[in-house]
Amino acid sequence: MGEGVELVSNNFNILGMFRAPHRKNLIDVDMAFVGIPLDLGVPNPRPGTRKGPEAVRYWSLDRNLVHYATKVCPFDLCSVIDWGDIEFTQDAYNLEACLNEIYCVYREFKEKDIVPLTIGGEHTCTYPVLKALSKDGEEPLGLIHLDAHGDTSCNFGGTRISDATLFQVATVDGLIDPERTIQIGLRGRGVPRCDFSHDSGMRVVLADELQEKGVSYVLEEIRRVVGDKPCYLSVDTDVLDCSVMPGTTLPEPFGLTGREVRDVIRGTRGLDVVGADLMELSPTYDPTGMSACLASGLAFELFCLLAEARSKSKSKNELTRWKIA
Repeated sequence: MGEGVELVSNNFNILGMFRAPHRKNLIDVDMAFVGIPLDLGVPNPRPGTRKGPEAVRYWSLDRNLVHYATKVCPFDLCSVIDWGDIEFTQDAYNLEACLNEIYCVYREFKEKDIVPLTIGGEHTCTYPVLKALSKDGEEPLGLIHLDAHGDTSCNFGGTRISDATLFQVATVDGLIDPERTIQIGLRGRGVPRCDFSHDSGMRVVLADELQEKGVSYVLEEIRRVVGDKPCYLSVDTDVLDCSVMPGTTLPEPFGLTGREVRDVIRGTRGLDVVGADLMELSPTYDPTGMSACLASGLAFELFCLLAEARSKSKSKNELTRWKIA
């Protein structure tokens, strides 16, 4: 492990997410954690996702540095930093302006070949990330999308891009390839709004289908749909059943268990995953803190997945360093 890392400490001034070093300097960086504290585009009266990154950072300090099952230490695979949270300074009450600021940050990551792991924040934030990583649609990505809702409505509430429409807009704008997109865990109130998902060629796996046929079946579908080309993994916390994830924007009953979501993430090992996010955690709605605890565990699974994928690329930098000479 790197020199200077503290193994037992909750000092946020020293440690970033999962104890990664805080840095804005992107020289010799392979992977970056980014928080996006935003909830302007949530189409319902349950804001609170702006507190998601803070909560995951807090609980991440209780995670191991080594994955207990795979024995992978992501910090030993590539150079990792916690870039911090995006601070909206140009027009902080304008959703479109905030999305543009997100895009600018991630376009720099793309130009420097840095793989991002994003903690939201509302799901709308995934749109500018996809825009940047696909180079404005020049290199459309495959998508693995875990969610209770398809997020493929059109102009929901009169807004083109929101957390109810982002994947419809991302498809229309050419950022993702719908025939290389699989949506997993859909159920409840969002299903009637998923016509676009089906009509565009996306593979839709309802929660019932996964629960009846099992995770192994869904993993086979993921690999069949996504293939070996670059893809993005996006997890909305409401894919989890509301009994284990009350701290989310749109809780839905009869969802997936934490173990099922974990196993889907683990099962994507070996795919060319170029970025991932965990969105819609609203810790205020769960005073026990267990929603954020579960979210941090899933974020660690995403961390290990991305670190492995990045380490297999053609070039990588030195191992993570906590002290820069």
